[in-house]
Amino acid sequence: MKTDSIEIVYQLYINDLYKYLLQLSGSPQTAEDLVQDTFVKAYEKLESYKGERVRAWLFRVAYNTYVDWYRKEKRQVQTDPDLLESMNSQIETSPEEHYLLQLTLANWFKVMNSLPEKSRQVVLFRDYYDLTYQEIADILDLNLTNIKVTLYRARKKIKEVMKNEL
Repeated sequence: MKTDSIEIVYQLYINDLYKYLLQLSGSPQTAEDLVQDTFVKAYEKLESYKGERVRAWLFRVAYNTYVDWYRKEKRQVQTDPDLLESMNSQIETSPEEHYLLQLTLANWFKVMNSLPEKSRQVVLFRDYYDLTYQEIADILDLNLTNIKVTLYRARKKIKEVMKNEL
């Protein structure tokens, strides 16, 4: 990747990285700071870019930035389900549909926050950001089998809890 293309990359992926880091940190201000740190680190580490997909590489940098921040904070941050409402305010639905969607998503966030950190990461990368298993394995520095097993168990847990909640 050339340094002159970093602005194009920034414009393409800032929203995805922000949403990802917002889900992890639970705070809009922290997510903004982490996104900025991610792009600074990405710029500084351009020499480590090996030609893989830029999106997966940026998620790897974002994940590492989050882990560094998390270690410094030494506390678990829960995501506020009301954040989702502001992110999805553009969806036009009837009041009933909107309420049911918000209720379902609030329950989903509750279940997601109850999962172990690794499981949350795998589900977010696969189901929300549609990354391949190999990309997730590269980002989290795990083997492919571990990713598949973790995803299977996390989805099973989510289904069980969501089924019981509804």
